[in-house]
Amino acid sequence: MTIKPITAHGFRGMNNLPGMPAKMLDDERRITPTMLLNADATDGGKVLRRDGYDLQVSLEGCHSLWAGSVMLGVANGVLYRIDGTTTTVLSTVGTWPLRYVELDNLVYMASLDWTGIYDLLTGEVRSWGVALPAAPSISLVAGDLPPGTYVLGYTRTENGQVSGNGPLLKITWEGAAQGIQLNNLPTDGQCWITHPNGQKLYLASLDGNVVTGQVPQGVPLPSFTVAPPPGLTDFCQGFGRIWGCVGKKLIYSDPFQYGWFRLANFKPFLEDLVMVAAVSEGIFVNSRESTWFLDGSDPAQMTLKRIGDGAVPGTLVFAQMPGAVVGGGYEISRRLSQLPSPVWMSQKGAVVGTHTGHLVHLTEQRLFINPRTKGASVCRIKEGIPRIIITMQGQKAKAEDEEITIICNNGELYWTILPVIGCGGFSSGGAGEISY
Repeated sequence: MTIKPITAHGFRGMNNLPGMPAKMLDDERRITPTMLLNADATDGGKVLRRDGYDLQVSLEGCHSLWAGSVMLGVANGVLYRIDGTTTTVLSTVGTWPLRYVELDNLVYMASLDWTGIYDLLTGEVRSWGVALPAAPSISLVAGDLPPGTYVLGYTRTENGQVSGNGPLLKITWEGAAQGIQLNNLPTDGQCWITHPNGQKLYLASLDGNVVTGQVPQGVPLPSFTVAPPPGLTDFCQGFGRIWGCVGKKLIYSDPFQYGWFRLANFKPFLEDLVMVAAVSEGIFVNSRESTWFLDGSDPAQMTLKRIGDGAVPGTLVFAQMPGAVVGGGYEISRRLSQLPSPVWMSQKGAVVGTHTGHLVHLTEQRLFINPRTKGASVCRIKEGIPRIIITMQGQKAKAEDEEITIICNNGELYWTILPVIGCGGFSSGGAGEISY
């Protein structure tokens, strides 16, 4: 093999797309490698070796790691709090991937078959929303309620929040006035009842467990027909609501009532949803095959537009992006670059969702990244530079380059042909050979 020295002033990031230009050096005399392995190319043209990792905690099968005010993770169906090298069991949560949102000293958590809240002040896990009570069981007794038709139901109060109403009971009598004895009012419950032949539910006036007289004209039941959230594939907070993915529906809570969801409050889609992210001017919604943008903040006035090719579940992360990053015909403005933006892996590579509802493709013109069925992402700040790490696993969407597969599997560049000495490493693209 002929070894030919080349003088360069640094390196660009890698480009492994077929048909890469044969020119070894660009106008700034920088090299664009076909492969960078365990190394980073900085804006200044340096190639820096990536750090390794140290074992902090042994949690077999750990997934759904998240860090806000605390670090949480799941292993073998159990939710743990992780403090340095110490773990604390919090709750049984099932085996599906868990999503998290932290708001007002509470961490909201959801998967396909479980929802809950971790209270940062008490260190306890409790239900998300208040479970609905049973239907009323009643007896007619002496009282001053005039004859007619009444509808009544229960709510419950837990942690200062009122539940939705449980099943309603309709009762009618004629003749003399009566009272209604509540045989199964929950200890933490309230009774709501209509006026005779009325429709709206008002808080009942009780003597013990008996509704004895006319209910005053107060405020109607505010949580009528609300319920806690179901299992969610993904969810986020935006514009004072929680937005969650349930099959082909994007459901949303009442404003600033994150435990109140109503059957009618959803946006329908044609594909199963896997990801949702709120930004300044709307909400990105993703299936595996499509990306949409809901423009606006009021569900009743939002407009919907398809803008992209979907997302790999689990790869969403928020990161602060540099201004004037361009891709796909759009750029991130310097003003909005001060706000963290959603980044995820699509069928075409890493994508940024701008706060104005557009997509910036970070890697489409430089990297072949084979999307898979699921993944995970993290953004960390190292030496003042935000670094996004995305991993994927599962079935491959496309055939991979055999040479790249060998390099990645072995963790070395051309390990049987060319030893690489130094920090990190690279392989050249185009015509020519490199040593250093």
